[in-house]
Amino acid sequence: MKKTTIAILSLLLAVNVGAQQKVTLNPDVRYQTIEFFGAADAWSGNFVGKYWADNVKRQIADYLFSTEYDASGNPVGIGLTIWRVNLGAGTLEQPGADIYPYQRRAESYKTVDGKAYDWGKCAGHEYFMQAAKDRGCNQFILFSNSPLVQYTKNGKGYAPTDNEANLREDCYDDYADYLVDVTEHLMDKGFNIPYISPINEPQGDWNTPRQEGSPWRNSEIARMTRALDTSLGRSSKFDDVRIFIAEANRLKMIYTQRPKMFARFQSDSLECPGRQLFMFFDKKSPHYVGDLKHMEYEFTAHPYHDHFTSADLREVHRLASDEFKKYGVTYHSSEWCLLPVSKQYGGITADWSKGNHADIQAALMMARLIHSDFVDVDAVSWCYWKGMEMRGDHALVSLHATDGDIHKGGYASANKMLWVLGNYSRFVRPGYVRVALDGADDLDTLAATAFVSPEGNRLVAVFVNSSFEEKPVELSVPKAWKKKIKSVTSYRTDARHDLARTVTGEGLNHVIGARGVTTIVIDL
Repeated sequence: MKKTTIAILSLLLAVNVGAQQKVTLNPDVRYQTIEFFGAADAWSGNFVGKYWADNVKRQIADYLFSTEYDASGNPVGIGLTIWRVNLGAGTLEQPGADIYPYQRRAESYKTVDGKAYDWGKCAGHEYFMQAAKDRGCNQFILFSNSPLVQYTKNGKGYAPTDNEANLREDCYDDYADYLVDVTEHLMDKGFNIPYISPINEPQGDWNTPRQEGSPWRNSEIARMTRALDTSLGRSSKFDDVRIFIAEANRLKMIYTQRPKMFARFQSDSLECPGRQLFMFFDKKSPHYVGDLKHMEYEFTAHPYHDHFTSADLREVHRLASDEFKKYGVTYHSSEWCLLPVSKQYGGITADWSKGNHADIQAALMMARLIHSDFVDVDAVSWCYWKGMEMRGDHALVSLHATDGDIHKGGYASANKMLWVLGNYSRFVRPGYVRVALDGADDLDTLAATAFVSPEGNRLVAVFVNSSFEEKPVELSVPKAWKKKIKSVTSYRTDARHDLARTVTGEGLNHVIGARGVTTIVIDL
């Protein structure tokens, strides 16, 4: 009987080992260096920073920026390393402003008449900038959705047409000076501003009052970029400030033109905002800006709408990667969230609750996208869209306002999007380098990325398990690295866990839970 029991146990162990998926990490084969992970304060950050209770604001800031651990060893927050700050067009105080919902209206530092600055404004934005800085995040992108209403053609924060910039011809320099003046104000308060992004989604249809926004033709983007570069050149204190362009509303815009956009913009191929790597980084283009002092060969894009299956996703990213390599341009994935149409994406099952973007299924879609952005396009950064929002189940943090009034305060709750992003952002820090990983690259089952710290004393592997089955894996590292291992810790986010520490030890055999994201941290 004893022999039989031993035989059965041996067989079970053999089956278990045999079922393991071998995943090989090679820290000696290196790819891109990661610069940061982030999110944006638009638009609610200013309201929350002004009107909500201190304990709620501290909780939100901890969720987003903290690198501390609780008593059980679980991360308190996700440790974002950059914060996108909305420089509003001034629709909040504008007489007759009609942007709806109300909380999408944004303040500016200008007085209502546009004749002077009021540096006491935008205090809510600055609250969260300081909260981020206090928690170790002192990098900020200043981004604008629309020029100031004082400078627009129609005097509003959204455009009169859907095919040209809503910026008066005589106001390009004024708008550039405004952006730099605000940058100087914030730098003087101790905030590090390495990036200004003056244009948002130039391909967008911004002629309705749903939020601040403006379309831009390629020539207008180039003109605005040159004006901003000139304004930044007025002082050496801005020498390290870089201009981000062009926050394209889909990754396809870097390599293709769309016939519908030709018709909408009533323009030739050089003006229609497509093929934007050629437009801005090819010296033969009339819109070339790659030689400006404050421009690097970097491009920002928002990977919305481009994919509804894993195959679609990887095909778009393959074509985009070819274009980035062709022009030697670095890719920043600077904004994404799960839009209502996104329920059609791969990985979202039929039992997903319509309109609920806060659960693990939605977060898994994001994780699949992050994986492909890193592996297929060599992204050096990744930013979610809204850090917080009312009725924001697709924000990182949902705001539950008292009586539905954002001025009355309320409470906040963390979504699965927050914790899954934290599986990356909390452990893959600025300066980490993506390294080779073989054996897990299937977006529909198990996909993984690996990173090494600048000091070479920590390996981080992030596993995305989209399947409904646990995945036993055996990690393999070079012998020279294996000898140095001091500890191995894993952190899991799934339907039941929120970036929870699950395993601590020295072993390299792990079970990756179903329908979740697991980060394995190997300390040397």
